[in-house]
Amino acid sequence: METIATVLGPVAKANSSEGEWDTFVDPGENPGFFEKMTETIKVKFMGENWEKGPWIVANLFPPNVKAGEHSHNFDTVYLITKGSLNFNDGLGWFSPGDVRWVRAGTIYGPEEAGPEGCEFILISQGPIEVAWKDGEVYNAGD
Repeated sequence: METIATVLGPVAKANSSEGEWDTFVDPGENPGFFEKMTETIKVKFMGENWEKGPWIVANLFPPNVKAGEHSHNFDTVYLITKGSLNFNDGLGWFSPGDVRWVRAGTIYGPEEAGPEGCEFILISQGPIEVAWKDGEVYNAGD
């Protein structure tokens, strides 16, 4: 997955409304990843590259989509920009402007978008991996 950022040396600019939506991993090579979702979730990478970071990813959840229980390998921050999302972790529904953070290795979910879907920015402290509760692990760009 390519970045949507314009990188000029040590600085860059990205806007989540630009560029094409992609998938976190290649669906042809990793069909098991998508079996944990009720519908395909799309993303846009906004960092320099997956190896160097920074790891900033716009996410697009279709209406009422669910993604199974999982964790991430680094601490993550979520900024909700459109729609609503419930992480089913006891904090209830998140709306535009809400920020959620979660420590590395914390299992939560299923993530569940509201009837209008949800867009959010995910910021990770390191390269992003999704570790499904059943033990399957996927790295961004696989």
